[in-house]
Amino acid sequence: MFPFPAPLRRRTLRPVLSLVLALAAAFALPARATVDDSHSAAMEAAVPAVKLGFKIRQEYWKGTLKSGEQKAVRQQLFKGNEYWFFLGTDAEEATLKIDVYDKKGIKVTVETKAGENNAAVRVVAPATGTYTVVFTLISKENAEIPWALAYGYR
Repeated sequence: MFPFPAPLRRRTLRPVLSLVLALAAAFALPARATVDDSHSAAMEAAVPAVKLGFKIRQEYWKGTLKSGEQKAVRQQLFKGNEYWFFLGTDAEEATLKIDVYDKKGIKVTVETKAGENNAAVRVVAPATGTYTVVFTLISKENAEIPWALAYGYR
């Protein structure tokens, strides 16, 4: 062990440990995109809908997908209500595709919009029931792509 007393060891190790942690932080690899960044991108797509009176739900779906994989999310929609679903990612140069289908598999998408790192789809529910939001993210990288899906209604 150390040839000097315990109180001296503690005082000596703290500055060394601080230096090691500071160096590790300085040379850390750049951060990758996160789901939080993806949620921010989805919320950017929601801004025009909010200006039109849509209420955006705080709850949202999140995760990662490999490029080209398809994801399906089910949501209860109510007849006559208008909905926007907002998909976002922070992956650079990603292509996002999103559509909504009824329980019979019929596309009920009314309008779609695509931004730099987000996409949105508008739906007017023809009947109350469970609908499926299907989306795909395509990126040049074949890595896991973070995504977030939010929605609003009026």
